[in-house]
Amino acid sequence: MEQILQPMKDLPREVAFKYGIGAASDQELLQIILRTGTATQPLAEVAASLLREYENLAFLSLASIDELRTFAGIGSIKAVEMQAAFELGKRAQQQSQLRQGAIVSSSMIGLRMQEQLQGCHQEKLIVIYLDTKNQIIQQKTIFVGGLNSSVAHPREIFHYAVLLAAARLIVVHNHPSGKTTPSQNDIQFSKRLVKCGEVMGIECLDHLIIGAGQYLSLREEDLI
Repeated sequence: MEQILQPMKDLPREVAFKYGIGAASDQELLQIILRTGTATQPLAEVAASLLREYENLAFLSLASIDELRTFAGIGSIKAVEMQAAFELGKRAQQQSQLRQGAIVSSSMIGLRMQEQLQGCHQEKLIVIYLDTKNQIIQQKTIFVGGLNSSVAHPREIFHYAVLLAAARLIVVHNHPSGKTTPSQNDIQFSKRLVKCGEVMGIECLDHLIIGAGQYLSLREEDLI
């Protein structure tokens, strides 16, 4: 949709009420989220300045709280609210995509997770829980931080597997460095997951490492 960087005749909320939220421009959506401007910076100008700086919503969605706070009219609370709105949209899209059909290969997950974790500067461990037909039950972020941390333990992963009555699972984590070479911690952790799964009757199908525009399957590399 073409961006409109000037105030419209109708206020943003009026546009949404009359025509539906999908009819609102990028600027109008930002105005709805931001709600107010300042005495010297009208709301429409605050939203327009964001779009001028970041060109499109994809870039804006990656802005940090500190970066957002540099704009007149945006404090800590508004910056967090903007990030929350982008995160909700991201999660809704991820869950919609992942619930379409069965997982038939590691590459299917690898390509999808490349998109989801693109630009992520924190290491995250995500588990995709599957039923007996390899249909996705749920995708859940289990840990934030390196796998050498004491918090990265199989019990948390299998705790949710039992709650969800999952038959199988796929573990995914990203390397913010962009490289997919597995560390010894990655390999040892994966082997522990496989052994735990064998005991519990919940198969760990694979462990994928996501890098910059690429992924590595520990199963395909015969590392687990």
